[in-house]
Amino acid sequence: MEVIPRILLNIGQVTQATGISRASIYRQMKAGRLPFVKLGSRTLFRPADIKHFVDRNVRVSD
Repeated sequence: MEVIPRILLNIGQVTQATGISRASIYRQMKAGRLPFVKLGSRTLFRPADIKHFVDRNVRVSD
């Protein structure tokens, strides 16, 4: 059986995958830093947008 990759993730999947709290995710969404998809009452995220968000926030200490 072929596994089909998810096109969209719900907020629970994003918090589990990233370790970022729901509150932090909603703050980033409100600030316009984290793109999301709204389908009816559901808030969903594209995996590529989550990866891009994380990559943009990588810091290297001096």
